[in-house]
Amino acid sequence: MSLPGLLALDARLRAALVEDARFTHVAAYGSVPQGTADQHSDLEYWAFHAPGSDVDAGAWLREHVDVRHLVVNEFGTTTAILPGLRRTELHVASQERLDEVEGWTPEHVNPARMLVKDTDGRLARHLAVLASRAPDPAVEAQTILDRTLNWLAFRLNVLARGERLRAHELLWWAQGGTLRLARLHAGRTQHWGNATRLSEHELDAASLERYARITAGLDGLAVAYREAVAWTLELASGLGLHIDEDLADDLHVMTRPE
Repeated sequence: MSLPGLLALDARLRAALVEDARFTHVAAYGSVPQGTADQHSDLEYWAFHAPGSDVDAGAWLREHVDVRHLVVNEFGTTTAILPGLRRTELHVASQERLDEVEGWTPEHVNPARMLVKDTDGRLARHLAVLASRAPDPAVEAQTILDRTLNWLAFRLNVLARGERLRAHELLWWAQGGTLRLARLHAGRTQHWGNATRLSEHELDAASLERYARITAGLDGLAVAYREAVAWTLELASGLGLHIDEDLADDLHVMTRPE
């Protein structure tokens, strides 16, 4: 599907959501209302209904789009895969949860593009509050470092035990924390909520090369963890974050080549 095709589908689904009298408030989210969508993007909506109404998200999607596959994902969201692997997510919830909108990730919020249906103005007010918030990565930095150090210690022990598959699975957590610290250090926090998004365009070549060194197949885990420890400690120092010196020494010992 082309980008014009995606936007035409978005317009059609928005109209259908507005027309459905069971929904009192509808918001779109993701790259389309952010204005950054391309032909590979998804369509994503929250549809709130009056208390007591019963709307089956899967049945609604089957009625309005050509569904090739339907699933409730790990986060409880009904997701349809359409022809060409186009994905469409539809959250359906009671309007009693409408105030949760203010707690969404406050990143690239565009209330005018997000607002699809609003019968009483409440959704617009909640979106305005969301838009007034701003993530503060610097405030989160020490917590991110602390959690990353915890995951590194955990994974290094798993790897030392010889559980390479498990250590490979768990490497993702260390990568996520370190990448956020790298974004903060480089002043590239545009996509703080999803640190990998558009990283290839927003981070410098040196940071991308360092990130590549903390990825690995099963046979390269020892090197990847050594690189992850080294880069994490460097970033912590560069950001002026606190780390126990003895802990840093233990991490170096655990990743020292034999």
